[in-house]
Amino acid sequence: MRPGQDRRPRRASPALVTSLVTSLVTAALVLAVGSCTERPTTHHGSGTGHEVVTGPAGTLLPGGHGEHPHDRLRQVPARDAPTVTLTVRPDAEDGWNVRLAVGRFRFTPDSVGGAAVLGTGHAHLLLDGAKIARVYGGSYHLPAERIPAGGGTLTARLVADDHTAWAVEGRPVEDTVRLSGVSPGAPPGATPEPGDQPTDQSGQPPSGQSRSGQSPAGGPGQTGQAAQTVAISIAEGRISPAPGRIDVRKGRPVDLRVTSDTDDELHVHGVDRSAELKAGRTTTLRVVMDRAGLFEVETHRSGLVLAQLAVR
Repeated sequence: MRPGQDRRPRRASPALVTSLVTSLVTAALVLAVGSCTERPTTHHGSGTGHEVVTGPAGTLLPGGHGEHPHDRLRQVPARDAPTVTLTVRPDAEDGWNVRLAVGRFRFTPDSVGGAAVLGTGHAHLLLDGAKIARVYGGSYHLPAERIPAGGGTLTARLVADDHTAWAVEGRPVEDTVRLSGVSPGAPPGATPEPGDQPTDQSGQPPSGQSRSGQSPAGGPGQTGQAAQTVAISIAEGRISPAPGRIDVRKGRPVDLRVTSDTDDELHVHGVDRSAELKAGRTTTLRVVMDRAGLFEVETHRSGLVLAQLAVR
């Protein structure tokens, strides 16, 4: 250092300090916003294994599609879209065995009602355009009694966990086959088995329905097994107890006792059993789970999933 040189450290100008602070604040805001947009919330609690959207999940098209207002089209490019091929073969004893071969898609039954994740979800089965079941895997048994004598058109449609239908160029991703009204082992016009009719709070079937062969609620059913009771209440859209899986032994009757604060319709998918819910009253719907699988209990009008019956 030459004699006379100033040894004091140089200070940054106020303008430079202001610029640096502004840049740091901006970067922090960008990171915060980015993390929020990549982690949308769902109604599921932590630890459920539901996925988080980390990429695009298509474009939600305006307007309703299907039997529920929220069942809308979620459009994705053809190169990313899932595919489905529907095949149906007569069952040796009753009805049809339905198979869904999917591509760029996997079934996520534990995430139903969560956020839409590209390439995941479940399927809706529709008969002549009306939804008759949700499918959570590649196989499904369709009883002959579900099909009218004249047959019908069966459609398998792939949907996201939030129940929006995956679509390409404005059309849902689906496949359709034609069913006849006759199948081996089951004559046309088969009637529901005794013990599967709904009852109201008094234990009587709704008006216009027969009580023939029905067992008292909680008593032994046609299989000789005592009925398993599942009590559920709905108040202001909240379900108690919280929806979850309920283990059921195959062939055992199940009494679904549902109390709702609004009028609605109770429905068990996969076995085609339903009952009207009257506000402030308890309705009991008895079903006999005669085959293994995962069957969803829901309200049709409000679209609430009440429980999943895991039959083994």
